[in-house]
Amino acid sequence: MIAAAARRRDSSHNELYYEEADHERRVRKRRARLVVAVEEAFTHIKRLQAEEQQKAPGEMMDPREAAQAIFPSMARALQKYLRTTRQQQYHSMESILQHLSFCITNNMTPKAFLERYLNPGPTLQYDRDRWFSKQWTLVSEEAVTSGLQDGIVFVLKCLDFSLVVNVKKIPFIKLSEEFIDPKSHKFVLRLQSETSV
Repeated sequence: MIAAAARRRDSSHNELYYEEADHERRVRKRRARLVVAVEEAFTHIKRLQAEEQQKAPGEMMDPREAAQAIFPSMARALQKYLRTTRQQQYHSMESILQHLSFCITNNMTPKAFLERYLNPGPTLQYDRDRWFSKQWTLVSEEAVTSGLQDGIVFVLKCLDFSLVVNVKKIPFIKLSEEFIDPKSHKFVLRLQSETSV
């Protein structure tokens, strides 16, 4: 009985190891498929933009329409990647379309578009009810009335997210403007025409 429990304990860490390895493999596979799908979609956008420039000015597609046109080609790969990395609850279809149209408007690369989804980290949805909260909580070891100093850490909390602020001292740079008369840079070069023969 003790031997059976030991075997179970030994096999449980093996199972955990293989589950984690399998999950990492699936994430890498989904990521590769997502990168390819987004690059193809952005290539398609570049092609469409080249065609749009040849058309009449009244027929131009706005960034939102362009985002809606290319989104279906990358939606499946993005959905599978977000589900595999357990991020699907953080990114609504509307927020993805807004981000895609923002990237198209500013002529950003596929890598810039994907950065939000490929780099794990906290995600904020910019809904008005979340962002424009009436109540913020300040958590700090220092007194609230004291000024900011180098090394102070405090937390601002609002609804379901918090912002940790670490204060760092930066150097003070004083810039001044000085006028230099353009005529002061002129000089005369007099060559003597003496040549030795």
